[in-house]
Amino acid sequence: MPHTLLWNWVRPRWRGWVLPGLVALLMLYTADQLFTGERGMLTWRVMRAQIAELRQDLDGLHAEIARLNSHIARLKGPMLADGRYGPPDKDFVDELLRRDLGVLKDGEAVILLPAVAGAANAHP
Repeated sequence: MPHTLLWNWVRPRWRGWVLPGLVALLMLYTADQLFTGERGMLTWRVMRAQIAELRQDLDGLHAEIARLNSHIARLKGPMLADGRYGPPDKDFVDELLRRDLGVLKDGEAVILLPAVAGAANAHP
């Protein structure tokens, strides 16, 4: 009998406090997910910053690819009419040998200069 009295007291008030409480909890959960969830606003900000950084990296890689393709073209030489490659650019090969391998001709001397900040490994 005591639970019947309690139920009779709770039942008319059910919609007055339980339903709004559930709606409030649902709204709080939705607001939390909007800001801090896996697809929330904070995550979108972080992702946008990462995208900008990766685009800069991609641009740098495209520049490096273009530089290397230029080197390859100079090392292959010009395409001849019969489909073969001609002789490579001798000045470019000489530059690479001197710069990367330290090859010197007879009678030449190397003068080492102090490194300038930011230009220590600057290859053309």
